[in-house]
Amino acid sequence: MEEPVSDRRVARRRARQWAEQLMENSSLRSNLDDDEATQLLNWGLARIKVTALDTAALPDEEAETRLEKDSTAVKLIMQGINDLVGSIGQPLTFDVIDDTMTRILKNHRWLTNEAPAPSRLKNVERFNQARQQEDRAAAFQSLLALIETDNP
Repeated sequence: MEEPVSDRRVARRRARQWAEQLMENSSLRSNLDDDEATQLLNWGLARIKVTALDTAALPDEEAETRLEKDSTAVKLIMQGINDLVGSIGQPLTFDVIDDTMTRILKNHRWLTNEAPAPSRLKNVERFNQARQQEDRAAAFQSLLALIETDNP
């Protein structure tokens, strides 16, 4: 069943409003190269769009609450990925890396309402290996694969 035109307009307006916050916050991608930053931003924008579509038929106040919560989770995930990629080549303790990875996974679970599949969790190990080898591109791709879903 297709949603009414007015719901699609509402969803587009809401998505645009919350997407601006992601696009304006360069600290969410300051440790990434342009291609990585674009990929991560596109992931975040897609997640915001999903929430906007899910809340299109809700009253503004109720939708805004959900969009704010989901937007916060998206920002925390993006910030965590940015921080982890920025940690490559830095002498950080395992606890800092582990805490950041835990924050990403918790926010992703909250955002999607699903535990990551075991096949996705292998990306944590791949990230750790790439980090040890100081392979920023592989580390980033592992983190992106960790958070991507088949249906955002």
